[in-house]
Amino acid sequence: MNRALLVLALLLSASACGWGADAESAIGRVRDVEGKPRVIRGDRYLELGPGSVIELRDSLITGSFDKAEVKLRDGTIIRASGDAQLTIQEYVYRERPAKLRLTSTGGRYGVKTGKSFNAAGSNLEIDTPFAIIFSGKADLLVEHDVDAASIIVMQLGSDPIRVTNQFGEAELLHKGEASTVRFGLLPSPPVQPGERELRDAAESPLLLLDP
Repeated sequence: MNRALLVLALLLSASACGWGADAESAIGRVRDVEGKPRVIRGDRYLELGPGSVIELRDSLITGSFDKAEVKLRDGTIIRASGDAQLTIQEYVYRERPAKLRLTSTGGRYGVKTGKSFNAAGSNLEIDTPFAIIFSGKADLLVEHDVDAASIIVMQLGSDPIRVTNQFGEAELLHKGEASTVRFGLLPSPPVQPGERELRDAAESPLLLLDP
């Protein structure tokens, strides 16, 4: 292959993967927004729109009426709304097992892991002020109510989800199960919401039950 054809092939490959010139720093891209969600990157506040790049250690911020959906490189989807602040602390997807570690200080958000997390031993970890959420291949929703000093974790997938703090833990094994964690208390035993609540949560991944 001559040099011109090699350059053309490389350009077509970059275009096909959709990451472009910033492929090295980008771990994800914004798929959709509503309102004016932002990221904190270092000491900068950046407004997000469809196609905006997401980098490691970015903090995704949404106001009361904002929504954002981010797709990471392996297909993991993160949706945030309702005064959310999520920081991507660690993301390993090229190696197996995969790992994603987020920190949360509030708001409503959902995480559905991508194909890298099908490998045994993969780990999703979400650190909150009241509990740590662990899963492998995950599809979950969280509502973190700062004013009420509580979080609700809901299972929408099939792999176990552990919600743990220094007082104890709860394990969500079945689709629709939820656990509530309040400040200074152990996670509540799993409860199964009604069919209507589960259907609403599945249809609107940013909608959760009231505490």
